[in-house]
Amino acid sequence: MESSQVEALHIYKCAECGLVFETETFAEKCPQCRCRVLIHQKGEMRRAKGCNCGGSCAGCGGCSH
Repeated sequence: MESSQVEALHIYKCAECGLVFETETFAEKCPQCRCRVLIHQKGEMRRAKGCNCGGSCAGCGGCSH
């Protein structure tokens, strides 16, 4: 049996304190300073939830409504 090392799926950088951290799930806030402004540097991007506007609103790339 081969031993495989599990790689972090996501790497984020905090916009406030500059901490770069890895996580296997989508992060909501920095584990060090609790800032919610994170720069996603590596891993699969979060998909937008379904939008009922038909794709014509400016927020459909990452729909916030």
